[in-house]
Amino acid sequence: MSNDEVAQLLQETADLIDLTDGNPHRARAFSRAARSLQDLEEPVADRLRQNTLVDVSGIGEGMADHIGDIVHGGSFALRDELQSAVPPGLMDILQVNGLGTKRTRRLWVELDVTSLDELERAANEDRIMSLDGFGAKTQQNILENVRQLRRYEAKWRLADAWTAAHSFLQALRALDAVERAVPTGPLRRRIETVEQADVLVSTAAPEPVLDWLDTRLDDPAQEDAVATGRLDEGLPVAVHFTSPARFGTAWWRTTGTPDHCAALTKHASSPADHADEAAVYQAAGLSSVPPALREGQGEVQAAADGALPELLTTEDLDGCLHNHSTYSDGSHTLREMAVAAGDRGYSYFGICDHSQSLRIADGLSPEEVRAQREEVDRLNEELAGHETPVRIFHGIESDILRDGSLDYEKDLLDAFDFVVGSIHTGFSMTEDEATERLVRAVKTPPTRILGHPTGRLLLRREGYPIDHERVIEACAEHNVALELNANPYRLDLDWRWVRRATDAGVLLSINPDAHAVSELDYVKWGVAVGRKGWLTPDQCLNAKSLSAFVRWLDDGTS
Repeated sequence: MSNDEVAQLLQETADLIDLTDGNPHRARAFSRAARSLQDLEEPVADRLRQNTLVDVSGIGEGMADHIGDIVHGGSFALRDELQSAVPPGLMDILQVNGLGTKRTRRLWVELDVTSLDELERAANEDRIMSLDGFGAKTQQNILENVRQLRRYEAKWRLADAWTAAHSFLQALRALDAVERAVPTGPLRRRIETVEQADVLVSTAAPEPVLDWLDTRLDDPAQEDAVATGRLDEGLPVAVHFTSPARFGTAWWRTTGTPDHCAALTKHASSPADHADEAAVYQAAGLSSVPPALREGQGEVQAAADGALPELLTTEDLDGCLHNHSTYSDGSHTLREMAVAAGDRGYSYFGICDHSQSLRIADGLSPEEVRAQREEVDRLNEELAGHETPVRIFHGIESDILRDGSLDYEKDLLDAFDFVVGSIHTGFSMTEDEATERLVRAVKTPPTRILGHPTGRLLLRREGYPIDHERVIEACAEHNVALELNANPYRLDLDWRWVRRATDAGVLLSINPDAHAVSELDYVKWGVAVGRKGWLTPDQCLNAKSLSAFVRWLDDGTS
């Protein structure tokens, strides 16, 4: 089992303890252990074999025994006992945005609500608002969130779908009858959420591959040249078949949107059979369009005009901004995070722990801010001579308060090298309220980057509505960069607004928002969706060299 899978069962155990009104300290212990495993770089099975799992923060001998049972048997006695004590549908209710364990337990105990269907029925019958502390607005929000959750259930986040599809592709490529097996469709175009993984298989003998799929997929089916089913992880998959001689044309046709394919066939004749995808574009007199751009948004005409952009790559990034440490809610120390950034080839690193108002994330008091600044100065002296030197910039992720002001007094804010302004609370806003809140923060001079501008969590929470045009205009006027938060749960700014921002002269900052060393690698997802917005290196803040970034901090020039 993967570390994430084990962590998920530990967190589920914590939720079950809360749902059964168990010891809250015990529940927090399981949650803490779950977070530690998510941040653990080595496989948990290796730690078990080496008897070093107890060296991990938050994991004692008893917890290690539970984890050992999970790794070897898929569960453990306490979890099984707790599961049997609650209706199975209760865990589904827990996924509804805004319903934590306490509210879910009250709905169960006081209204006998034990499934999503019963929850929706109770809301429609106005029974939820009869509970103390719920009310009509809460009931309506629950009803809307249940319906939203049902829509989410049919989709997968890009990173999750990519991980599941990767192992499936590896298995396909190992088959003797398979010449090539590649991702295609929305997955290849790097759409932030997908309903299925599309895969293209090149083979001269599809029968043995189809036989293999019948044993590998759940609910296998076949229609024409497409086999469908579900992977073990539950991800729907569609396997498209083609011959080697037609592979290039099939890959082009299954990758692009209908609008993209129509634009190409309008520009030239319908493509003939080609073994190589690049030949499809060459035959039409065009340069190849990168898969990320094949959305039917002018990319074919740009290819005809020789105006396709040189898109950003992860190798273009020279800095890694907006990261967290153990000073707030991170899992690794400031030094560990900075060294890891240097080891990944970054020349500069921004630490942006949470500000004091976000108590749930252990936001820094002014005293802690000053202590962190002293450590930054010490580490910069030390790491200048490191094997992979990296310069640390002392930033803060300052909460944007309800009135649009920033956390801390101005003199403390001015002492930071840069400020990322973000909203973390008070999401129930109209578009005008949210926009005014963001615009006021952008106009406040210490703000240099606007963090995750809509606050969305993909397949979990819709972002608050904003007037993107006004926010972009404010960022352009005040030389504030817009964050494209690369956490695969966020990917916010939405890629559909990237071109509008860069056309206005606004820089995009691809930030991992890393809370652990491993999360520094989230930038690949930010780059992937940034490319969909035609993002180039010169339009990306942290693709600047160290010296250019310093100049930007000083006076806004590169």
